Amino acid sequence: MKKSALKKDILRDIKGSLGRFLSIASIVALGVAFFAGLKISPEDMRYTADKYYDDYNLMDIRVVSTLGLTEDDVLEIKEIEGVQEVLGTYTIDALAELKEKEIVFRIHSFVSKEQINGVNLIEGRLPKKPEECVVELGKEDDLDIALGSKIKLSSGKEDPLSDSLLNTEFTVVGKVQTPYYLSFEKGNSTIGNGQVRNFIMIPQENFKLEAFTDIYAIVEGAKDLNSYDDEYFHVVDKVTNKIKNISKERENIRSEEVLNKAKEKLEEGKNEYFEEKAKVEEELVKGLNEIEAGKRNIAKGEEALRRNEADFNWAILEGKEKLGNSERQLSKGEEEYESALKSFNKNKKIAEEQFKEAEKEIKKAEEAIPLLKYKIEQLKIALENPFLHIEEKESLKAELQQTISKLRETQKSIESGNKELAKNKIELAKGEEKFKNNKEFLVSSREKLEKEKLNLINKEKKGLEEIKRARKKLEKAKIDLEKGEEEYKSSKEKANKELAKAWGKIEDGERELNQIQRAKWYILDRKSHYSYMDYGGAADRIDALSTVFPVFFALVAALVSLTTMTRMVDEQRVNIGTLKALGYGKGAIASKYIFYALTATVFGCIVGIGIGYTLFPTVIFNAYGIMYVLPSVILRINVPLAISISLVSIGLTTITAYLASNNELKENPASLMRPRAPKLGKRILLEKIPIIWSRLNFSYKVTLRNIFRYKRRFFMTVFGIAGCTALVLTAFGIRDSIRTVVDKQYGELFAYNVTIGLDSDGIKHLDNIDKIKDYQVINRESGSVSLGDIEKDISIIVPKDLVNIDKLIKLQNRKDGTKIKFPNNGIVISEQIGKDLKVKVGDKINLINSEEEKAIVEIVGITENYTFNYGYLSSEYYKEIFQRPVKFNEALGILEDTNKEIENQLSKELISKEGINSVSFNTTLKENFEDTIESLNYVVLVMIVSAGSLAFVVLYNLTNVNISERIREIATIKVLGFYDNEVSAYIYRENIILTIIGTLVGLVMGIFLHRYIMITVEMENIMFGLKVNFKSYIYSMILTIVFSVLVNLAMHYKLKNVEMVESLKSVD
Repeated sequence: MKKSALKKDILRDIKGSLGRFLSIASIVALGVAFFAGLKISPEDMRYTADKYYDDYNLMDIRVVSTLGLTEDDVLEIKEIEGVQEVLGTYTIDALAELKEKEIVFRIHSFVSKEQINGVNLIEGRLPKKPEECVVELGKEDDLDIALGSKIKLSSGKEDPLSDSLLNTEFTVVGKVQTPYYLSFEKGNSTIGNGQVRNFIMIPQENFKLEAFTDIYAIVEGAKDLNSYDDEYFHVVDKVTNKIKNISKERENIRSEEVLNKAKEKLEEGKNEYFEEKAKVEEELVKGLNEIEAGKRNIAKGEEALRRNEADFNWAILEGKEKLGNSERQLSKGEEEYESALKSFNKNKKIAEEQFKEAEKEIKKAEEAIPLLKYKIEQLKIALENPFLHIEEKESLKAELQQTISKLRETQKSIESGNKELAKNKIELAKGEEKFKNNKEFLVSSREKLEKEKLNLINKEKKGLEEIKRARKKLEKAKIDLEKGEEEYKSSKEKANKELAKAWGKIEDGERELNQIQRAKWYILDRKSHYSYMDYGGAADRIDALSTVFPVFFALVAALVSLTTMTRMVDEQRVNIGTLKALGYGKGAIASKYIFYALTATVFGCIVGIGIGYTLFPTVIFNAYGIMYVLPSVILRINVPLAISISLVSIGLTTITAYLASNNELKENPASLMRPRAPKLGKRILLEKIPIIWSRLNFSYKVTLRNIFRYKRRFFMTVFGIAGCTALVLTAFGIRDSIRTVVDKQYGELFAYNVTIGLDSDGIKHLDNIDKIKDYQVINRESGSVSLGDIEKDISIIVPKDLVNIDKLIKLQNRKDGTKIKFPNNGIVISEQIGKDLKVKVGDKINLINSEEEKAIVEIVGITENYTFNYGYLSSEYYKEIFQRPVKFNEALGILEDTNKEIENQLSKELISKEGINSVSFNTTLKENFEDTIESLNYVVLVMIVSAGSLAFVVLYNLTNVNISERIREIATIKVLGFYDNEVSAYIYRENIILTIIGTLVGLVMGIFLHRYIMITVEMENIMFGLKVNFKSYIYSMILTIVFSVLVNLAMHYKLKNVEMVESLKSVD
């Protein structure tokens, strides 16, 4: 027969059952999209990151040394075969005040945009001048450092930053990102709050360090490979080994250089010390001489003051005595003068009276002279009288003579009286003059005396002031001398302390010189780079999920496809019989259904791969954008993967189509063209329990009989729904498992809040920190454990004592919660290590410490642990097995209270203490894990949406098949008068019961699927929890039931539109 008729029949089948065709295509598309999406997402993630690394020259190898690296080291590495490019760089940490916050910046040297670990310029420009810088455009950029703003840096230590950098203030000219910091975690610091917040790049010429801090290398040919592939590390490891080969020689050269420089510096220090000591001693001797001279001068001054004061007092006393004598003499003279004056005045008065009497007498005499002269003239005239008798004449002569004598006597008396009066007046005037002179003398003497008194008072006052000044000056000199002595003592003490300190430094230098470790190179590849490994781990987690989850997803899809194809073949029994009767072979007839399934599958694969290769990587990549700084995802088409997924999908559907048709093709055409005999009705188990069966109404009895009568449909529906529920529960469970890591590890197992890196000098400060309620000093060192050919890295934890360690670290069995006592002997290891080494309590393993010393230890406990791997030993046991003392380098502390502000304050306080090197808080680790969880939440959401979509399609398909199989039954009950809602309820009851059974079975399956997936995706340093939260069970049940209800609502319209007559006649 012609094949063209068969082809037309195939096309008519597709057109006539488009819903079934699209449902198979949808199931395939969902399965393929999910599988392809989860498989391609980690590839795209790695490829995008690797291209980002290559575009900006992320280092392949990083070399660091305990004694720094030189230009010669750079040249030696550059000469190694396979090294394409080398760069020596500087890195230091510094503090800056921004928005009233103290921020720790990591300062990197900048050479050019194309340098190793180059930068992606986001805003502004790159630095051209030494005082310019670029800053990181961070996760949230909450620092909001504006272009053009200035950042002033400080060292955060005693030594100024200017010892390391030429400039300490920089102008921000650009904002950048770099693959070197793919994640936002920058690590710890020994300054500020101990956490590096941001990075700055400054021109390399700013650095004054004598040696490079890092050397970065690009390996030739490495860029041609994906850096997350083993082949990449195979190429890089060759160069790494070559660098290791020259490292010993370079270490020795550097050790000798540093040792010789240290010796020279120590010798210079000693010379400077002795020179300074000589100067100090000279200055001290000079100072002491000045003090002694000052003492002598003060003694002289005191003696001179005493002498001068005595002389002054004596002079004043003598002056006062002289003045007293003069006062007494003057007073006596004044008294005598007054007395004499009084007597003189008295005598003067008498003399003046006498003068008056004398003048009266003289006047009287003078008045008598004219009378006497007149009398004499009269007498002369009378004598000339001739007539006088001689006697009369004689008498007159005698009288004349007497009168003349009297005149003469009177004149003489007047003359002598005048003379005497004049003399007495002169004498009186002389007396008055004398008294006047004496008075003037006394007055002038009094004035002189008063003046001398005033002079003496002034002299005394002046003298006293001079003495006071001299005493004050002397007192000041004494005070200055005392100050000088104190300053001398202080200077001497300070000088001695400084000299002692300087000598102590020299002794420290000698000890350090003796303790200088040989230079050790650490040659690190990208596996030692946090951002690279963290991102790779994220991709690995998605990759791990893609190994199990999509397979189960695909199996559910294949199961439903088998059901759908089986129903299709069953519906076309008559058509198959007709074709066989017409002469078509089994292969030709089977090809019809295979082609049907193949066409639907190819269509589903094309759609699924398109969605899987675009939507899933974009969503997952953007989800991880919360944690990493990356460019947009690069979507690639992995043709081999697409072909393999398509072939598997095609294989599954074609095999199911072949199996479904093969059973029917075994029958002859006559039997095929007759309807299949209905299954014999059997009594179900519930019918044998009258107490239950008798209480059920007709509808429920029919529903229960139908459920258990069609066992294949029952199991197909139950397992289809169970598979979807299991997938949804697993998606929720993955989120719960990851969250357990945070809650369990940092909420229950590790009760401490803070980890403090310190040395022996730092321990003494811990008791004085009020914010720390309790603490324990420990030794933490990197090590490993091994058994046979298996070796695993661990952190060795050795507490100083076992008194309160249980308060900080809880050791317990995960399964039953039994507490594990901290061991005195033996080792307690993490559960993950126990699994990897396949050991149990009582077994013995090899323990290798950081010095690569090996000891055989017995396992005395295996403790619950989720992040990283630990081995716990007592300090006594550590000493016993390694035969050396424990160096305690950390303290674990429990805080009274904790928040960001308290942590920042405590961190600053601790970092400022001598001997404390670093501070980190568990909240930071929790935040990092929470970021991971937040990213995975998006991935889980994708898984939930995918599983939910599959559940919807599966339920739709199975319900559709169920309705198609029972179309005549539905038509019959409609003919019997059932309303549309009753018809729908008739079918829905079965669906609801099957959904509930399938959901419950799915929850059980989900537990095992989740456990299997979580064990499969576990990484070396992380063990996920296996417990699924009760809420996740509820959410999974609700989602499945919601999808079932939605399908029932969608099918209601199909049931409503069933044609009764056509359906009942369908057999004819």
